[in-house]
Amino acid sequence: MIAAAQAHEDLAVAYDDGYVDVFGALRTAEVEVMGQLLGGLLGLYVGSEDGGPACLLNAGLEEVSMRHTAAHELGHHRLGHKTSYDHQHAPGRWGEGWPQHERDAEAFASWFLMPRPAARAAMARCGLVRPESPRDVYRMARWTGTPYATTVRHLVRLKMIDRSTETLWLKHSPGALKTELVGRVPVGSRNHVHVLTGAAHRAMVRAEAGDCLLLQIPGGRFDHVPAGLSPTAPEFAGQMSLLDSPHDSALTQAVWVSEDLAGDCTLTAEVYGSTDPFQVTVRRTPDRQGSAYYRD
Repeated sequence: MIAAAQAHEDLAVAYDDGYVDVFGALRTAEVEVMGQLLGGLLGLYVGSEDGGPACLLNAGLEEVSMRHTAAHELGHHRLGHKTSYDHQHAPGRWGEGWPQHERDAEAFASWFLMPRPAARAAMARCGLVRPESPRDVYRMARWTGTPYATTVRHLVRLKMIDRSTETLWLKHSPGALKTELVGRVPVGSRNHVHVLTGAAHRAMVRAEAGDCLLLQIPGGRFDHVPAGLSPTAPEFAGQMSLLDSPHDSALTQAVWVSEDLAGDCTLTAEVYGSTDPFQVTVRRTPDRQGSAYYRD
């Protein structure tokens, strides 16, 4: 926790909106980053003794897993570790059988991506003070850009839930929670759903191509879909076969991020009875492959 807080200060990391730019932090720390398909390897940290600092990330991971791996590799760097290969950990209790330097880097990653103020900001974007259900954690994790299970475990450290709740909530899969949230609205198996309530007004949503932005404001509907977003799910090529009809109300409350979204765009919604339209800024996370000092 202390090492992560020091890294936030040294690397001028902002997290007022709940989202930590880990790739920007790696660039500020002068750690070279490369994304490549690595099979079962999550990542690799190259220490100064081997020509580093540098890290190699598995470009086959989804965005939130790659972000966590990047924070893990930053942890190796900030904690002065030597070259380390990071494989997928065996299932079981967190840290069980791990080398100490891996436990330290993993704890650093959670504290770096989810310091207490960032967690509180993410909860506020959900319109919540504390998480009350696994679905709340999934929604929160969309604002922090972190994996569901990692977020659940970290909530114990933040004293937002207890150990018994952690055990219970870890039995829920992100896929099942996503299905509960979207209902009949289709979302790809590797994509996420970002639930937008009134508390998200004027926030920045960071999403991957294929992710769904789902409006949940009574009387609200998207009045205009800007270029780079789509009112139809990419998996169905314009066919909304999971909805009751082409005029289903869900069509006005869900949009998907497309591969064409190159820069930030503003998504607005009309809210019945309100003169102030709801709006969020949407930023697509870039493809993380090749050598680059990319920012989120």
